[in-house]
Amino acid sequence: MEQADPRQLFNTSWTVHRLSPLHHGKDCETLLNNQVALKTYATRLRDHLTGDVLAGIHTSTGAADDDALSKTGALKDCLWRSISPQSLRDEAPSRSQSATFSGILVTLEYENIIYRAALLADTTSPPSQRTGSTSLPLLLTRFPTALRQTFVAFLSTNFDTYCSPLRLPSSFLCAGLDTYIDTLRTRRPSTSDIVEDAIKELQLTLSFSSSIAPALRSLNVSVARVSLAGFLRDQPGQSAPKSRSLQHKLRSPFISNLTSYLENHLAMKLDLDGLSSDQVAKQHVRLSKVACAAFVLGNEGRVKLVVSADRDAGDGDEGSRVRGEKNEPTLEAGELLLRSVIQKAVVEDHSAT
Repeated sequence: MEQADPRQLFNTSWTVHRLSPLHHGKDCETLLNNQVALKTYATRLRDHLTGDVLAGIHTSTGAADDDALSKTGALKDCLWRSISPQSLRDEAPSRSQSATFSGILVTLEYENIIYRAALLADTTSPPSQRTGSTSLPLLLTRFPTALRQTFVAFLSTNFDTYCSPLRLPSSFLCAGLDTYIDTLRTRRPSTSDIVEDAIKELQLTLSFSSSIAPALRSLNVSVARVSLAGFLRDQPGQSAPKSRSLQHKLRSPFISNLTSYLENHLAMKLDLDGLSSDQVAKQHVRLSKVACAAFVLGNEGRVKLVVSADRDAGDGDEGSRVRGEKNEPTLEAGELLLRSVIQKAVVEDHSAT
């Protein structure tokens, strides 16, 4: 059975939602890797989008009124494919790591553009599986707003699932940045510039509540590549807060050093990682976006993970092999970051039940 390449999850800006379990028992016992079931739902979605009648119910979406969709042309094809349970690193020289996620990739091919959505689960923890239902807690969509709403309505109608936006709080953005940095430094501790090569310039967006800064909604803080190394060094006499050590958070000193720098040089006392005891900082200032060459995480539920072309090293020449060895840590870091977003959706789903 043809499966989707997990690389299609990367180099794309996604809007993220969380999904409750998909119930499909009335149609099929299993969903993942079930070609018949996936083809059935692909046909239903295509008919839904083109305004055909299903089971006597008219399903015209009205999505053509959306300006973005009006330029796409006619819908040519709708595909549902299982995402191959294969790590991107399986293509690199080291094959010691297994896949960390699986799911379904939905592809809508219009005359002038291709849109995609992905429903994902974390394979490293036992999923909540029962005959007739499948847990795919994270939904990624690359759709115009009207098409996204139509797709979510389709999922709700056909699978009795509940979909809600997945917000990424300041503490999660900090943890994501730290996870990425820590993975690179752990895998290649002898390569001093690996973080700088991957991240290049880092931009952090700070958002303020209107009660303390009516005229200032956000502030961008840029950290140039040449300055990254300084924020990654442990400062003399600096020790991690006990709470941070106990929670196994922020093993790299980056956020701590940046927070201290902003407080010392800009007189801004911040609570970026959620560990400060300062209640004013907690309530009124938050980190709303982290953007760099390797990834983008946004508080409003936007995610982009970058895998550059020269990271697709395989069984080619010696140069490809060397590039694969060099870039494997960035592949691992990107996969772990995606896995953390999936786990965030799982936590949010459990907290809502």
